[in-house]
Amino acid sequence: MGQQLVWAWLGGFASAFSIKLSSSIDDVVWLAPFLTSNSTGWQRMKNSAIYISVCLIQTGVAMAIAYSGNEFVDWLTKGSKNAWTTEKILTVAAGALLAVYSVKLTYEYIQECNEPDTKEDEGDENKYNKVATTEAAAAEGGEVGNTKGLSARNRQIECAETENKAGDGAKKEDEKTEKTEEKDKQSSQALFVIAFIGSVDDLTLFVPMLVGKGFDIVQLMAGGFLAASLIVSFCLFLGLCKPIADCLSKIPLALIVIVFATVLLTKSFFMK
Repeated sequence: MGQQLVWAWLGGFASAFSIKLSSSIDDVVWLAPFLTSNSTGWQRMKNSAIYISVCLIQTGVAMAIAYSGNEFVDWLTKGSKNAWTTEKILTVAAGALLAVYSVKLTYEYIQECNEPDTKEDEGDENKYNKVATTEAAAAEGGEVGNTKGLSARNRQIECAETENKAGDGAKKEDEKTEKTEEKDKQSSQALFVIAFIGSVDDLTLFVPMLVGKGFDIVQLMAGGFLAASLIVSFCLFLGLCKPIADCLSKIPLALIVIVFATVLLTKSFFMK
C-alpha cells in the first residue's frame, strides 16, 4: 500500500515536471542572455533565483485559478457565440503585455545608445577647458617675467593636472560602477516581468491538471522547481562558452521581448 502511494506520488511529480519542462523549454531563448559569463557570478545567481521564484509563484496562481478562474471566464464570456477559450485569452493577454513592455525597453535602449556620445562630448569639452586654463596660466606666468616664478607656476599647473587626472579616474570608476549596478538592477527587473508575463500561458496546462487531480500543488511545485532548475542549468552552460556569451550579450533585450511577444500573439491567432 505504501509503495503504491509512493509510485502514485512519483507519477504525479513526473507529470508536473514533464509539463513544465515541455512548456517552458523555449524560455532558453530569452533567459540565456541573462545568464552569460559576461555577467558577474552574483548577478547570474540572482537572475537564476528570480526565474525559479517566478516559476514557483505561478504554481500558486494556478491553484487560485483552478478554483475560481474557469468560473470567472465562463461568466465573462457567457452568452457569447464565439467566445475565446481560457488558453487563448491568457495567451493573447501575455503577448499584448509583453508587446507593451517591449516599447518601454526599446525607448530605454535608444536612450542608452545616445548616452555614450553625450559623455564623450562632455569629456572633450572638459579636456579643452583644461588646456585653455593651462595655457592661460602659462601666459600669466610669462607676463611676470620671472623665471623662478614661472617654474613655480608650471609646477603648480603640473600638480593640478595630476590631481585632476586622479580625480577624473576615480570619478570615471565610480560612474562605471554605478552604471553597472543600475544596469544589473534593470536587468533583474526586466527578467522578473518577462518571466512572469511569459509564463502566464503555462497556467492553461497547470489548471486542468490540478482540477482533474493529475497532480497536487506539492507535486507541481516540486516538478516545476526541478524543471526550472534544469532550464537555468542549461542556460548557464551555454553562457560559459565565450563566443556564445558575447553573441547573446550583443542582442538587445527589447528585440528578444518583441520576438517573444510576436510568437505568443501568433500562437494565439491559430487557437480556436
